[in-house]
Amino acid sequence: MKKLFCILTISLFAVTISFAQKTDKSKDVFEQVDVVPEFPGGMPAMFDFIGKNLKYPKEAVKKNIQGKVLIKLIIEEDGSISETAIAKSLGYGCDEEVTRVVKAMPKWSPGRKDNQLVRTSFVLPIMFALDRKSSK
Repeated sequence: MKKLFCILTISLFAVTISFAQKTDKSKDVFEQVDVVPEFPGGMPAMFDFIGKNLKYPKEAVKKNIQGKVLIKLIIEEDGSISETAIAKSLGYGCDEEVTRVVKAMPKWSPGRKDNQLVRTSFVLPIMFALDRKSSK
């Protein structure tokens, strides 16, 4: 019998990219902040959350699809995720699965710039890899 594993790779720092339209000063999305947003409980908790919630899409497994999905996020001043966009697609249901899991995340600690809570954008990389080791 074969096991399938989804391997997650999340950078230890937030790579920021602005992708929202800036309409006025209160809606600015900051690429560089003094304090980056943080998932509740930090990186270990985020790894755990993604590991428990991300499902490897059946179509991707059937076609042996592996690789990285990059998803852009905007974390609002209240810590909620308001916008997502796929920056690097893998297809075969992987993009949709990453989007689903990210939108299910709890509120984060928001970013800060000049001691003010701000909208912050960054990219979260998530790796899909098949591990086809035999199990007994």
